[in-house]
Amino acid sequence: MRMKQKWKSLSDKKRKTLSIIGCVFLLFCLIELFIWLKIARLSFDKPEPVEENVSAQTTEEPTPHGRHIVNILVLGTDLPLPGTGDLGRCDSTTLLSLNLLTGKIKAISFERGISIYIPSIWSNDLLTHVYSHEGAIGMVSAIERTFNVDVDGYIQVNFDTFAQIVDAIGGVDVDLTEEEVTALNNDGYIYSGVTTQAYVTPGRNHLNGHDTLEYARLRSVDDNFGRQQRQRNVIQAMINQIRKLPLFRLNHAANKILPLVHTNLPKSTINRIFLHAPLFIGANLQQMQVPEKDGSASYTMSVFSFQRETERIAEFLA
Repeated sequence: MRMKQKWKSLSDKKRKTLSIIGCVFLLFCLIELFIWLKIARLSFDKPEPVEENVSAQTTEEPTPHGRHIVNILVLGTDLPLPGTGDLGRCDSTTLLSLNLLTGKIKAISFERGISIYIPSIWSNDLLTHVYSHEGAIGMVSAIERTFNVDVDGYIQVNFDTFAQIVDAIGGVDVDLTEEEVTALNNDGYIYSGVTTQAYVTPGRNHLNGHDTLEYARLRSVDDNFGRQQRQRNVIQAMINQIRKLPLFRLNHAANKILPLVHTNLPKSTINRIFLHAPLFIGANLQQMQVPEKDGSASYTMSVFSFQRETERIAEFLA
């Protein structure tokens, strides 16, 4: 009763102002509720301590690179080997650096054959094999330790779930070269080990999830560096496709995609990313690959200057 009397005693201007503030606050609460309901759909992995891996454990505290920058290691893995303790391999390792102030996205692809020290086996092995021994947490630790970069956490999807994610957003548009087309159609002299379901042609093609995965895995036409570029092309194509989706389709796609994604990112960090998501719609990736290609056809247990690559990464992320 008293509140009603106080409300009536206010001037029309004050009542209008308070009503607007109340509506804005209610809208904010509804947005936050919506975001947290989406976050709840994600598959959160429990931290699994790995030797010399203190830096890989994510926390709610701001990281040294600042609260407006979020660095996420995106891991594309094959499936575990049934009946063994082998977790499979990580064939795609990409660091996405999101600037929550500008909406810029930077992507760094790490060549799978880089020689990495693995604490749990006391020796060096390929970067792709770190996942087999130490899982996603070990991959984060390896990148942080080797290249002196701060990583907030990881997002991990396997081959099957990646294809489902692409299908959930309605496929992607990708430009194919004649060599890529020959390989993907398994036509002529190239046996690629991958084949698209649809017959593809040179130029722009709309690919479903299965065919996008085959494109991203292709390396018979060039080398691992070419495959890294194709994987970054796919990330850009997915950003472009999401931009085209109306809100109701985007919401439907999110409901399908989020349960397929494994992560150890703090929920507060994911919340901040969701709140700034409109900034990233239509973003163009700034890209680089590690190591820098020096004319070699391929790398196996890559031999290069780690100091130089660490400096390149720092300059790129600055």
